[in-house]
Amino acid sequence: MSGAITDGGIAIVLAGGRSRRMGRAVGPGGKAAAIGPGGDSLLGRVCKTLTAVVPRVIVVAADGQPLPALPPRVEVIRDSRPAAGPLAAIADGLRHAAATGQPPMALLAACDQPWLTPAVARLLIRELQLPAVRWAVPLVDGHPQVLLSAIAADLAAEIEAAVAAGQASPRQLLAAVVRSAPETVRLIDEAAIEVVDPGCRSFADIDTPEDLAGRDAPAC
Repeated sequence: MSGAITDGGIAIVLAGGRSRRMGRAVGPGGKAAAIGPGGDSLLGRVCKTLTAVVPRVIVVAADGQPLPALPPRVEVIRDSRPAAGPLAAIADGLRHAAATGQPPMALLAACDQPWLTPAVARLLIRELQLPAVRWAVPLVDGHPQVLLSAIAADLAAEIEAAVAAGQASPRQLLAAVVRSAPETVRLIDEAAIEVVDPGCRSFADIDTPEDLAGRDAPAC
């Protein structure tokens, strides 16, 4: 598969985290504006990758957060519930997308995964298209990678309900979905990921100044 997906799928990129572990290594824009591989900002690089796969990329940023230059097709919205966590930001992205027509699916990504490849994004979409699947989640080092996964947009109601109940973590929601409807969750093992992304490089993120300093040599 090559070129952008044209069935109305979207990507939601979370950029509003507080970057506490980065300390003074980043400015007011947080990790999103930090310079990563190839001289691109971390957020810019992730967005550039995703615009090659889906027709709409929605960045969810904190209110007042300065952002770097982004590809022209990227839409930026601001957290409606500041400091409510990533699940609330995902809900914001889905709500924004639905306002102009319900998308069939959404790729979820974080701004600090600059080695994300189009091949991994396309793998997530293919796995989500399997019968009954509503959430395609890579399993790397034994951990579900919820912030680099793909969801059916009809999970929006459950996400909104979880946020209203005070949940902040997508992993909590994933656990609830696994308990209630395990057949709707597709866990993608490392062997499948390695076929399109040797070393699972897409899942290497930048959390600390040391990670940023070693940005050209990721290790999963």
